[in-house]
Order: sequence, then structure tokens, then C-alpha cells
Amino acid sequence: MTTTATEAPAVARPPAMSPLRQTLRLTRTEFTLFVRYKTAWMFLALALFMFVIPMNMPNEPVVGDVGSAHHAKIAAMGSIGLIIGIGHPSNVFTARRESLVLKQMRVSGVTQGALFGAVTLLVVVMSLLISVLGVGLIYANSGALPGDPVMLALAIALSAVSMSFLGLCVSPMARTAESAQMAAMVPMMFLLFTGGGVIPTAMFPDAFVEVLSYLPSTAAGQLAQAAYTGHDVFSGYENAAPAGFLELWVSALPAIGLLLLWTLLFAVLALRIFRWDPRQP
Repeated sequence: MTTTATEAPAVARPPAMSPLRQTLRLTRTEFTLFVRYKTAWMFLALALFMFVIPMNMPNEPVVGDVGSAHHAKIAAMGSIGLIIGIGHPSNVFTARRESLVLKQMRVSGVTQGALFGAVTLLVVVMSLLISVLGVGLIYANSGALPGDPVMLALAIALSAVSMSFLGLCVSPMARTAESAQMAAMVPMMFLLFTGGGVIPTAMFPDAFVEVLSYLPSTAAGQLAQAAYTGHDVFSGYENAAPAGFLELWVSALPAIGLLLLWTLLFAVLALRIFRWDPRQP
């Protein structure tokens, strides 16, 4: 008597999800989790507080009808992505790695690019939303609206992307979420105080401003100021003059290129030092 072996039916595997679809799905999850994190709300409050600090500053004329206090508020728009970008990704990725969530996501097929893309997209959207409140505050105090809203949005978005990758660079250096918060404060405070978000760069000598202009925070702040005032502030505030649409964009190209260069540098570094597992060396 012969027996016939019956083959087990093949288990159909779900089709692989495209990187774009995976990123968008993770972004939706990131938004859901963001509103539940108390620490995330702390960084949002700090970003809003940046618009309150210049209210106690003397509003001496700097460029056209825009005073130094209003210039600091405008520069603070470039600092929104700095605060949320460095603070949130560094904290949340460290907490997820500590609880082995990142390891589980890796096993389930989540790619590193999708993880980075989702949290970066979250930071960009939140930064743009906060900037709308900043524009309303400036308008309520001075009646001024952005001269070039597209350039202003670009400045905020580039700052958010570059600082998100910097925050991802901070995460592997911390073992716990608490230590990540402390570690993130070092680059955050340095860039805030040198980028015009706390101390207006217009108060510094032009030679010093030129040195600071190579920092991503200063480049983003100057880009936001140029977009809001319509003046070419990239060569110094004393010589700033009204510029046309094309002329202003041409003058802004070095700052845009500098932000893209910093973004590339931080992105490569974040990809190289990223850790899925807390036991990974």
C-alpha cells in the first residue's frame, strides 16, 4: 500500500509595501503619537515661547520699517524647526530603541528611510503650522505680512529637515530618553543663541554676523528675514536694500545651498550611526 504525501497549502505573503506608502503610513502614526507625548508638547511650547522673548526687546529700526524686535520674531520662525527637530526625534527614537520598539519595527520590515522620512515630515508640518501663528503675532504687533511667503515656507521647511536629521544624530549618543533630552539641549541652545532666535543678529557687528551666517540656524533666520521684509539682508543689515522677486531669490541661493549642505551632512551622519538595538555597538 502506498501513501501519497499531501502538500501543505502555500501561505500567501502580503505584497511588499512601497517605501513612499510606508513613509506616509508611518507619518500618520507619528502624528497620532505626537499628540500623546507630553515631551512633544513641551517642545511646541518652547517654539511658541521664542515669539514671546523679543516682546521685551527695544524695537530699534533695522531694515526699513521693521525693528530689531520684529526681526527677532521673524528669525524665530527659522528656529521652530530647530527646537522641534532636535528635541522630538532625539527623544522619541531613544525611547523606542530603549523599549526595543525599533528592533521590532526592523523585524517587521520597516526601512530606515521610512522611519526618518516619517518623523521629518511630521516636524516640517508642525513647524509650518506654528509659523502661521507667528505670522499672526507679527501682523498683530506691526501690521506686516511676509513679502515672499514661498521663500518663508522654504526657510522653515529646510530648517526643519536639517534639524530633524541633527536630532537623529543625537539619539544614538544617549542611552535613555531622559539623557537624550539633556544631550539635545547642547546643540539646541548653541544654535538658538547664535542664530538670531534669542539675540537678534542685527545687534552683532557685521563681521561677526558673516561668521555666524555659516551656521544652519543663522542661514534659516536670514532667509526668513529676507522673505518677510523683502530686503537683501544676506550681506549685512546696514546695507540691506529692497530687492525684487528674482533679485531676492538670487541673493538667497547661498543660504539655501548652505542649508541643503548641512541637511546632507546630518543625513549621512544619521544614517551611519543609527542604532536599532540598545545593545548594538
